[in-house]
Amino acid sequence: MLKIKAFFARILQDLKKYKWLLIGIGVYYVIVKERFHAFCPLVIITGFPCPGCGMTRAVMYMLQGQVERSWNLNPLAIGWILLAIWFVFRRYWCGKKVKELKILFAIIIVLMVLSYFYRMITIFPDYPPMTYTRNNILSRYVPFYEKLLRSMQLI
Repeated sequence: MLKIKAFFARILQDLKKYKWLLIGIGVYYVIVKERFHAFCPLVIITGFPCPGCGMTRAVMYMLQGQVERSWNLNPLAIGWILLAIWFVFRRYWCGKKVKELKILFAIIIVLMVLSYFYRMITIFPDYPPMTYTRNNILSRYVPFYEKLLRSMQLI
């Protein structure tokens, strides 16, 4: 019982410590989802997917046991899930500092970028989430933007 109390006390402590960051992310989410129907600044501005595109759905599918569907959306979802489980166990259950977090975080980010370039080369723009999103900021306000992308055979 004491371990469970400590577990939740550590979570509450971190929520208090990072409350303004969490509030800021929440406000950003509500505003951009309402205005642009997207979360990613890269998609909103350029229309191009980012390395994290499809991640939320991929994590949800992985947690539901739909491994192949998750993998097709974003292969690094399993990495984020494993990192989150490891972090929660070490930080909140064991009460230890997670010194290796930055290194593991960086490794997953590098793998995401490598996966992104591979997916952009092999499946863009025909397979969701690696698709071009029309009606982005550049296409609205730069008249020649989409014509330039077409001439470069990017879309």
